[in-house]
Amino acid sequence: MLPTLAEVLALPELQRGDPAVVAARDRLGRAVRWVHVSELSDIAELLSGDELLLTTGIALPSSRPALRRYVDGLVDVRIAGLAIELGRRYTDALPPALVAAAEERGLPLIAFRRETSFVAVTQAVHQIVVNAHLAELEASEEAHRAFTRLTLGRARPQQVVDLVAEMADRPVVFENLVHHVIAYNTAGRDHDAVIGDWERRSRSARLRGPGGPGGPGAAVDVGPEPGRFGRLVLLTDGTDSTDGEVTPRHRMLLERGATALAMGRLIDRDAQNLELQAHRTLLTELAAGVDVPHLASRLTSLGLRWKGRQVTGLVVRMHGPDGGAGELRAVASDLLDELRVRRTSGLVGPVDDERVVALVAHPPGSSDAVADRLVERLARTGARLVVGVGSAVDDVAGAGASVREALVVADSAAPADPPRAVRLYDLRLRGLLHLLRTDPRLQQYVERELGSLLAHDARTGERLAETLAAYCRSGGNKVRTAELCHISRPALYARLQRIGQIVDIDLADPENVLALHVALLAREVMAERTGQPSIR
Repeated sequence: MLPTLAEVLALPELQRGDPAVVAARDRLGRAVRWVHVSELSDIAELLSGDELLLTTGIALPSSRPALRRYVDGLVDVRIAGLAIELGRRYTDALPPALVAAAEERGLPLIAFRRETSFVAVTQAVHQIVVNAHLAELEASEEAHRAFTRLTLGRARPQQVVDLVAEMADRPVVFENLVHHVIAYNTAGRDHDAVIGDWERRSRSARLRGPGGPGGPGAAVDVGPEPGRFGRLVLLTDGTDSTDGEVTPRHRMLLERGATALAMGRLIDRDAQNLELQAHRTLLTELAAGVDVPHLASRLTSLGLRWKGRQVTGLVVRMHGPDGGAGELRAVASDLLDELRVRRTSGLVGPVDDERVVALVAHPPGSSDAVADRLVERLARTGARLVVGVGSAVDDVAGAGASVREALVVADSAAPADPPRAVRLYDLRLRGLLHLLRTDPRLQQYVERELGSLLAHDARTGERLAETLAAYCRSGGNKVRTAELCHISRPALYARLQRIGQIVDIDLADPENVLALHVALLAREVMAERTGQPSIR
């Protein structure tokens, strides 16, 4: 990091000049980017900012207005400080008018009370500055290597967030377009202070973009427009005095992290297409939709007695923190045991980190009974899970379609207690929104329809979005809405009018209400999958 003015003044080369800070002592934390020596009184236009200006003052004007203009010019270009050697122009002290102007404008003014080698000062400070730039380049190269390794290793978002937090030593949060937390690292800070009430805080905060103004933190978009799919946020409002500072290194790490997240998304998308062609287990191939050659013989060789029977795909998805390789193996074992007990042939196996797929052969018309028995066995484990059931097919050529239908259902449905078998016709609009929940276009739609209202609620605490949700659920029935909200009808009318003004929509138009209702349902679906509170 660049040295501060206080650190520069502590150098031996400057201490030999017996420096005395005579104005703006509270501004010594400014960074010094360079040292410049000049006797010109109109030097300001030649400076670019953050310099420590050294002079003997021999060419400085005498009048108070002229000294004021000199100081104003230096402040306008944002120099770090002004140091004047006594003995040439000023013998015992700097002129009061100069000191007063510097104090008023917040320009650190230093008087060297002994003869000072400006060359030695310049060399010493420039050595520190050059070393700082070299250290910054080395840090950037280190970050580049680290993030490149993550990207090539197909790191998950949590690993990227962990690396940014570790290298920045600050809490980092990766959120999607509707301000739900995808991954986070507290960097040792209090958990609730980092992600507690995150959505409201994120909506109401004005965080800094890289290099921009803002509140206690910095943020950078993840993904290029129009394909942006999230935001990486670095928080700096911690407990120690340095936590409030966003440094160039922080901004560099945010940019590197955002790039790694965007590249990881692209690599995963491409790698998935390759992997779908190379999956070696039959269930994974069926789930991926690969055209499996010799499917009937392969099913028979694996023990699936399908002739004269129907075949149904079934997918069990673990929900919540209970998942993991051990839980998945236990679910697969339970399914196999139940199939053996029922003397029903089938294939069972995990296909990824959270889903187990089964392909079951059963007598025609008994799909529901078989699925219910399997769900009953799984319910005994107490695990939170979703069981999706595909359509029964008469020909094994349709086995892949049944498995993929079950995957869609399992990924779309919310968990029930106790678990129950869910089929495609159970999903309706909510199922469609579940399918689209990670699509940035749907997230953008939710933000476009509800963003202004949610931001208003985050700032004011009015909870108007809850009133709108009740109004939509009641089909626009104001009497029923007032009952649901436990308020009088005049109060409801006032709220609805305010909602219409905020979202700039006429709530008397049924199509507008439908659009808002879809956005509310989509947000609720997203909240169910990320653990965020939904609007009820």
